[in-house]
Amino acid sequence: MTRNKLDYHNSNSNKKIRECFLIGTFSVLIFVLVQPAILEFTEQDLAYHMTIEHTLFFVVGVMSVLVAETILKLFTSYSNLHRNRNTTFYTIVSIWTKLLRKIFTINNYGYIWIIIAVGLLSFWHIPAIFDYAELNPPVHIAQHISFIVVGAMGFLAVRSLGESFTLLALFGLNGVMGFAGLMFSLVDKPIYLVYSVSSHNNAGTFMLVTCILLLLVILPAYLIRRTFFHMRVRHSSLSISRSNMSSEAEK
Repeated sequence: MTRNKLDYHNSNSNKKIRECFLIGTFSVLIFVLVQPAILEFTEQDLAYHMTIEHTLFFVVGVMSVLVAETILKLFTSYSNLHRNRNTTFYTIVSIWTKLLRKIFTINNYGYIWIIIAVGLLSFWHIPAIFDYAELNPPVHIAQHISFIVVGAMGFLAVRSLGESFTLLALFGLNGVMGFAGLMFSLVDKPIYLVYSVSSHNNAGTFMLVTCILLLLVILPAYLIRRTFFHMRVRHSSLSISRSNMSSEAEK
């Protein structure tokens, strides 16, 4: 019994550490992305813009979902402990809970997130709109916010549609990025007028390298991780089955 309590305590401690790390990392990323010097660096070359900047905003989008859920859990625990002391706080948490539930209810239809995410990405990468956003700061800010939304929606879609969709999305992303990278690396006239031809070629090289890493590192790592997960689940199921059979035999 003491050992179970110790394991439970260690599990809670590790969970709290992960939650603090998640919120801290999210806060640091937000701080970094609002720094003009960082944005100027990532936008001085199309290669940095297409790979580093987009990736950072997509990651922030994914983390925003996880942070929202984590903060909601913390606030819910606090409000349950102090419900009678702070009814205003409890009311705010209840409203936020209902709002998130309504948002995540759409998660039962993951294809909706995919349609919106692909639509936003396609819209902002139309050459005329891309150039206009680069030259107009308010529109550029809206573009960045859209990329955060795309990251959040992509994460919700993956979580809703499961492993088969995740594999399909990885292969699809790799294919699109590979095609775009090959096109950018071969162009002799700029597609996006705000960037030079050499900048396009650099972006193509970066994208092709990213495709290779995705195909040779990230995809195998994901498959290995999921394989070990299913092996642990199967082992746990067999252990439970054997335990039940032993209990029945003793009876």
